[in-house]
Amino acid sequence: MTRSAAQARPRAGENPHLAAGAECWGEEDAPVAVLAVHGRTQSPADMRALAERLDVGGLRWLAPAAAGQSWYPYGFMEERPDDDPWLAWSFEAVDAHLSRLDAAGYPPDKVVLLGFSQGACLLAHWALLHPDRYAGLVLLTGGSVGTEHEEVSFSGDFGGTPALLAGCEADPWVPRTRMAQTEDWLRGMGAQLTSLIEPGAEHQITTTATELTARLLRHTVSDTARP
Repeated sequence: MTRSAAQARPRAGENPHLAAGAECWGEEDAPVAVLAVHGRTQSPADMRALAERLDVGGLRWLAPAAAGQSWYPYGFMEERPDDDPWLAWSFEAVDAHLSRLDAAGYPPDKVVLLGFSQGACLLAHWALLHPDRYAGLVLLTGGSVGTEHEEVSFSGDFGGTPALLAGCEADPWVPRTRMAQTEDWLRGMGAQLTSLIEPGAEHQITTTATELTARLLRHTVSDTARP
């Protein structure tokens, strides 16, 4: 089965992810905003804990909540029913929260897209469908959504967006091959990508990944705040 990279439309009705809300914290007049998307079984509280670990100033954080703590009910490389609305609802939620940030004075070049696990997979695929010059793109243990046999293509230009893709070589949930494929797409579309693939099978944000994320955020804040 071949599926287009374009998103399917959701069924009629309220988007449960938008009904789930979001948490916002940080400096109200910060030069950079972070859209922080949590993983499966997690919540915005996990992204707040990550923000505390990173300890980077000059940021306004927005962390949306997934309905039932999951953005979609299947694995990111599993076959999806043709009429399944969940991935489209998830994309729609990203659109809505980015529009909220834009209205608050944060256009794409002042927004860092940051996700972990299922959140990283969601943002990886969303960003590939919506390439732009973002303040940053941080994908912690994730890759683009789709089965191993799907034929997809992406086009557009990230315009030198600083990006980080981090994971472990033998992660049981995110194959190294899919991370490599995502890396190739991002580089081919003009992202300035740093790839961190560490030995082991831990499905977590490692100390080194945390350090590199903090470094990217600090540089982004400095570059964005510079007159």
